[in-house]
Amino acid sequence: MQMNTSLLTLWGYWDEIYQRCTRLKYVEKGNNIFRIVPLRYRGESLVTSDGHFIHKGDLIVKIHIHNYYFATLCKGVTDELKVALLLRRHIMHSLPKLAAYLDEMNKREEIKGIVGTTMLHKGVQPLGFSISDVPMSALFRFKRWYLRLLLRLIHPDGKRRVQTWSQEMPLKRVYMSKELLLNRYGRGRKETSGERF
Repeated sequence: MQMNTSLLTLWGYWDEIYQRCTRLKYVEKGNNIFRIVPLRYRGESLVTSDGHFIHKGDLIVKIHIHNYYFATLCKGVTDELKVALLLRRHIMHSLPKLAAYLDEMNKREEIKGIVGTTMLHKGVQPLGFSISDVPMSALFRFKRWYLRLLLRLIHPDGKRRVQTWSQEMPLKRVYMSKELLLNRYGRGRKETSGERF
């Protein structure tokens, strides 16, 4: 499936409205796959891969993949592997800028980490992310439905992929401590040759 140009244009209008109606902020508009919002964490306690804790009430940076932006990048791409590689490349490109953005934020010292909810979680653990299940509350059920719709629009074989997946879609929480993000992707990070996502 290739996304219809008219549908993509309509999505762009909706995305502008959505952006204005939410507290989401661009890390770097048009050059970063993440949008973020600082908020108090409301879920179960999390332990990051480097041993830090994120508890209910802690200040976090909630990360959202900018799906419309990614859809524009995928326009004309019909191969499933190419879509996956494109996403990975843009996540790798975006993480250092996300680290720099967090490092300049107000209440930086209070922030415990970054947390997101996604179906696109395969291969993120080598990047430093941890993964956990989410409770199937009404909110997460709605988000699962919404992400399934986006998958159908973005993915070159989205209709078949959604139909073949079970009702229990692999919606997961992905998270990383502030320390790991800054140490690995911040300005003072050590370059690692041959690192791959």
